[in-house]
Amino acid sequence: MLFDLTHILYMLISAIITAGLLVLAYFFVKTEESKVRILKAAAILTVAVHFSSLWVDFFATGTAEMQDSMLLPIYPCNICMWLLLITACVKKRTGIAYTILSEFTFWAGVVCGSIGILLNENYANTPTLLDYDIFKGLFSHSTMVFGALYLLVGGFVKIRVFNTVSAVCGLLFFILDGFIINALFTRFGLGDCNAMYLQENPFPNMPWLSSFVMGAMAVVLVFGITCIYEQVTLKKEERWYTKINNLKKQRISK
Repeated sequence: MLFDLTHILYMLISAIITAGLLVLAYFFVKTEESKVRILKAAAILTVAVHFSSLWVDFFATGTAEMQDSMLLPIYPCNICMWLLLITACVKKRTGIAYTILSEFTFWAGVVCGSIGILLNENYANTPTLLDYDIFKGLFSHSTMVFGALYLLVGGFVKIRVFNTVSAVCGLLFFILDGFIINALFTRFGLGDCNAMYLQENPFPNMPWLSSFVMGAMAVVLVFGITCIYEQVTLKKEERWYTKINNLKKQRISK
């Protein structure tokens, strides 16, 4: 059962620890090398916790079952986990490709990770933290949220309207991944996979809320937040619409 006392306490403790670590990192970690180490540690820990149930099950029972989400990027959080690791390990942190990768990882990691904690389906079915599979599912989302937020706190990404472009690119990748994984399951007769929730949304009570609708809402949300942020924090000449107008003028003058 979601939002019982145990779930609420976990969310509160996770949020407090995450916020505390981010504040400490912001004030005391200043060198680029140290920031990268923290990002890598968060990314590696997320992957390690995700797969840790294999070792726990093996040493407890002598066998371990490999879940499909451990083999393939079936859910958004699976992809975000690997994107966080890739972002942390990229050495050349410049250029349009890295900007899109890091910005999408930031937004998707925070949103998907938070949803994975708030609306964790496995916890809803087995509401206890004494089951290691349930605990590690929540904990891996917490470490991913920390890593994604540290992309902003550590200065790896900036809040700009261009984040919207990164969000669109990342969501298109989600859709492509979903089609490919679903096609593979169909091709090999493995039944329905519902990768990226393309076949059925995760909220049965809201059938209209398809993956495409949620994606469109996410893009609008990112655009709205970044617009407000630029309006409040940047000078007029640095804002997105000024830059677009300047670009238009340059093209006309040519």
